[in-house]
Amino acid sequence: MSPLLALFAHPEIAPGLSVEDWNGVLRAGHSERVLGRLGYRLERFGVAEACPRTAREAMEGARYYPRFVQVQVEREVRALRRALSPLDTEVILLKGAAYQLAGLPIAEGRISADLDILVRRERLAAIEERLLAEGWEAKALDAYDQRYYRTWMHEIPPLRHKDRDIEIDVHHSLLPLTSRLRPDPALLWEASVPLETPGLRVLGPCDMLLHTAAHLFQDGEIRGGLKDLLDIQGLLESFSGQAGYFGRLLERARRLDLGRPLYYALRYAHLLLDVPIPAEVRRETRSLGPPAPVAALMDRLVTRVLDPHYPLRREPVVSQWLLYVRSHWLRMPPGLLTSHLGRKVWRRLGGRTTEH
Repeated sequence: MSPLLALFAHPEIAPGLSVEDWNGVLRAGHSERVLGRLGYRLERFGVAEACPRTAREAMEGARYYPRFVQVQVEREVRALRRALSPLDTEVILLKGAAYQLAGLPIAEGRISADLDILVRRERLAAIEERLLAEGWEAKALDAYDQRYYRTWMHEIPPLRHKDRDIEIDVHHSLLPLTSRLRPDPALLWEASVPLETPGLRVLGPCDMLLHTAAHLFQDGEIRGGLKDLLDIQGLLESFSGQAGYFGRLLERARRLDLGRPLYYALRYAHLLLDVPIPAEVRRETRSLGPPAPVAALMDRLVTRVLDPHYPLRREPVVSQWLLYVRSHWLRMPPGLLTSHLGRKVWRRLGGRTTEH
């Protein structure tokens, strides 16, 4: 375990870290953009003052940008509600905005790249039309990219207001429509929790963790996913103390067809961050996992990619590439995948890039 992961796993070791360890923590933490989160975590555990002054200053300095982004997110949420008020519709906030407005500790120091929301699919066209009328703009996409989003994906093309910097991703499902796993959005709405602000909701405690697990281990290439693994750690710390939480989580994973992502989430939260998972829960989720050879291969790939030894040594490019291929294999059926990757290669050879 790298010093950075060890410190997130066991903040109480902070006073005993060597200068060399702290150099590794600061370099890796800066590269992964989690220094602000680390500083808040060490404060919550009462060990921040025992850290070297230089480290404390670096972690304190890393808080300013996340604060700035979170102010932007709150402003964008208010603008979103004003824009959609004539429709009398609700939205579910996802990921960083949800953690922030729900007041969860993991929001502290967390950088949100954009504002993610979930809407009912039958209201999607009206919501998009309303946002475009209120000054949000979509990226200029060719006919293939438009088809990619509107036929196969779980979201419309990203929107950005002409006067502001936060991008909005409007989802109608958690995973692409072509994905091998298809959680029913109606179940998510049924278990969602209203916030104090009318019209805003967040996913229920189990679904919140399952969404993060699906985002990291089913819909993403895992590279750069340490922040998501830290989200999983934080969500478990916030919710696992509730009576019967793990039982409800397992039941919910089966009902939403997200057992495999849950297996990976609990396994690597335990393996890389030493999050306490009851032994009986680990045994039960093992039945939701892949065959033993695949599990062993994933252990090797995921631990190499998520453990932030880098940029202290050469990146695990082969592991990253294999997980990248895996992410596309899970996202599309073989025929569509072959066509899509062929188009991507053609674009790159022709000097163009693609968004996907």
